[in-house]
Amino acid sequence: MSLCRVPAEIVRLIIENLDPDDLLQLASTSRHFKHIIHDKFISRKALENIPFSLDYKEGQKTGDYSQALRRRVKRRNALRKANPFHILEVSREAVHFTYTNGALCYTMKQTSATHEHRLRILLLQGSPVQELNINVLQLICESEISDFDESRPYQFKPLYHAEGIVSCLFEQRKSQSRGRWLIIYSIEKGKILQSKPLRSTTNIFVRNNKQYLYYGTKSEPFDGQRRWVLHGFSLECFEWLPRRIILWDLAGCDIGSTVCFEIFDDYLYGVSSQELTELEDTEWTASGHPLNSFYYAFRFRLGDHSTIDILPRSALWRRGATDGPIDDRWNHLQLGQDERSGQVSIYETRKEWLCSWSRRSCYSKQLIFPSKSYFGGSNTDGQCYEGWDDATQHTVSPEGTVHRGDNGFSSLTFDLSNSPVRSYNLSCRAFVDIVSTTTSSSPATKRLRLRVRRQLDPISKSDRYSPSPNDTSDPANSLDDDDEVSLWPADQGDKLPDGSLDTPLDRYIDGLLNPQAYFDEVDWAMDERVLVYSPKTLHQLDGPRSIILISFDPALHFEGLGCWDENLMSPRWVGDRSGKSDIHSECTPNTAIMNLESTVYETPRIRGLDLSHTIRSGGSTRKRKRGGSPPRYRTAAGAGIKYHADTETNTTRTIQMS
Repeated sequence: MSLCRVPAEIVRLIIENLDPDDLLQLASTSRHFKHIIHDKFISRKALENIPFSLDYKEGQKTGDYSQALRRRVKRRNALRKANPFHILEVSREAVHFTYTNGALCYTMKQTSATHEHRLRILLLQGSPVQELNINVLQLICESEISDFDESRPYQFKPLYHAEGIVSCLFEQRKSQSRGRWLIIYSIEKGKILQSKPLRSTTNIFVRNNKQYLYYGTKSEPFDGQRRWVLHGFSLECFEWLPRRIILWDLAGCDIGSTVCFEIFDDYLYGVSSQELTELEDTEWTASGHPLNSFYYAFRFRLGDHSTIDILPRSALWRRGATDGPIDDRWNHLQLGQDERSGQVSIYETRKEWLCSWSRRSCYSKQLIFPSKSYFGGSNTDGQCYEGWDDATQHTVSPEGTVHRGDNGFSSLTFDLSNSPVRSYNLSCRAFVDIVSTTTSSSPATKRLRLRVRRQLDPISKSDRYSPSPNDTSDPANSLDDDDEVSLWPADQGDKLPDGSLDTPLDRYIDGLLNPQAYFDEVDWAMDERVLVYSPKTLHQLDGPRSIILISFDPALHFEGLGCWDENLMSPRWVGDRSGKSDIHSECTPNTAIMNLESTVYETPRIRGLDLSHTIRSGGSTRKRKRGGSPPRYRTAAGAGIKYHADTETNTTRTIQMS
C-alpha cells in the first residue's frame, strides 16, 4: 500500500519517529507530504527527539519549532555538501580573535589616534546580525588594574564567550615584573563583573555557563613538572570560590590536541589523551613502550569541589600498540554531547600509520561515570572501583565508534602542509577542512578552499569500515574516497564560453578565501553553524590580519546583504536600483559602546558574499534550491560591507552591506 493512502493518524505516528534530517527528504517526495515540514506539531515532536540540540533549545525559546527544524536541515545539508550560505571577510586589521558559542570576539590594533585599540564582538544571532564595539583602553581603566601603565606596551586578547560573558586576558611587561589580569565582562549589563590578577597564564583557558565561570592554567609545580590548577567564580554572587582545584594526574598541555575542557549541564568535564606514566619519548618499536594507551577523564559539579569524579582506566581504553604509530601533528581532541541522550563523549581525530599506509580517523568514546557509590571522594590513584575490572583486555574499537577518513590513496587527499585547518564536525559527522590546492585556471598557484568529507550512509559504510584500525585489507580496492568528498569552490572541469576555466564569481570568492598570498599558520574555530579562520605569519605575530567567516546557517541575516549579478558580473545589493557595487567604499564613523565613554573611529573596509540568491537578467533573483546544490559555477553571491551607527542606542551597531 502506498504511504499516501495510509490514514493520517498512522502517518503522523510514523513521521514523529523519523530522524529530523529525514523529514525534509520525505516532504520532497510527494505533494501529500509537503506540509509536514511546516506542521508545528510534527516539527515539535521531531525536535523533542533531540532535546539536547541547539535547534530544540531555539524552538523552545522562540516557540517556532517548524522554523527551527527547517533551519537545522538546511544548515546540515549545506555543511555536508560544502555549499555555504554566506562568506565574509570580517576584518582586515584583526590581531587576536576567538569564536565560541555564537560570538566572534576580536581585537583591532591601535595604529593612530583615529584607529584606536578596539574589542569587537560579532553576535551571530538575531535579525539582523549585530556587532558591539568597545574601547580597549577604557575597558582596562574600568577594570581598576592597579599597576597599569598607559605609556608602556601591553597585550589584550579575548579568551572565551558563553551566555553573554566575555573573558579577556590583559598582560603588560614592566622593568622587573609582568602584570597579568583576567577581565570578565558582561554584554547584557554592559559592565565589568570582575578583574583578577593572575600568577600565571601558561596554557590558560576559560569556561562558563550562566552561574559559574572557571579558568585554569598549568602552573602548579610538583615533582619537577607542572600540574593543572582551576579557579571558580560565581556569576550570581560575584565572588571567587574559596577552594582551588589541583588536578594532580591530568597530563597534556595543548588544549584541543592532547587535553580538553568543556561544561555540559551542571558539570565541568576534562579529558586528556595522555597519561603521566606514559613514556612519551620512547620509540614505538622499543620494548619499553606501553602496550595500551588510555584516556584520563574527570568531572565535577560546578560550585561543588568536594568530590571529583575520575573514571578508572578500564573505562577509558584508547588504542593498542598494534594499531601503529601516530602522527601527533594531526591530533584533534574535543568533547561533545549526544543530541538525543545528552551522553558526553570524547572525539579524537588522529592519523595512524598502519600496514605501509596511513589513515585519518575520528574515534568516539562515551564517558559513562559510575554511580556515586563507586566514588570514595576525589580518588586519583587510578584504583579499580566496585563493579569495574581494570584488567579487562581491549583489542579493537567497537563498531560504530570510528569514522574512517582519508587513506592516502584518493586524489583529493592532502598532506599536513596543505591542510592548515583540520576540524571534525560532530553534528554532521564530517571532516571539515581548509586545504591548499591548485585550481584548473591556476595549476601553478595554490589557493585555500573548503573541503568536506562526510560520513557514508549505513549501506556504503558496511563495506568501508573495519572493526579495527589495523585492518590489512587493500585500501586501493576500497570504496572510492572521492564519492564522499566535496570541494568549494568546485573545479569547472570544462572551459567556459569565453575560454576561461573559472567565472568572475569564482575569482571573487577566491579573493575572499585567500586574503593574503603567503602565511605560515592558520588560527581557526568552528561549531555547527560557522567556520572562522585567520592566516598569519610567524615573523609578525601581532601584525594585522584578516578574519574569514564561512556560514552554513540560512537564518543568519546580514542587513542589506547583496547577491551576485550575472549581468554586471559583480556583487550587487538587492535593494540598490542603481546596480552599482562599491566593494571598498569608505565606511561611516561609529562610536564605542556600553557604559564606556565613546570615541569616534573609522570602520575598516570589509567584504561579504550571500550565497543563497543570484540576480539574473531582468533583475529577477534565483533562490538556491532547498536541499540541493546549485550549479557548480554559481555557488555564491556577494556584496561589500559598511557599518552604520545605531541612532536609538549607543550599545550596538548593525552590519550594513553595500
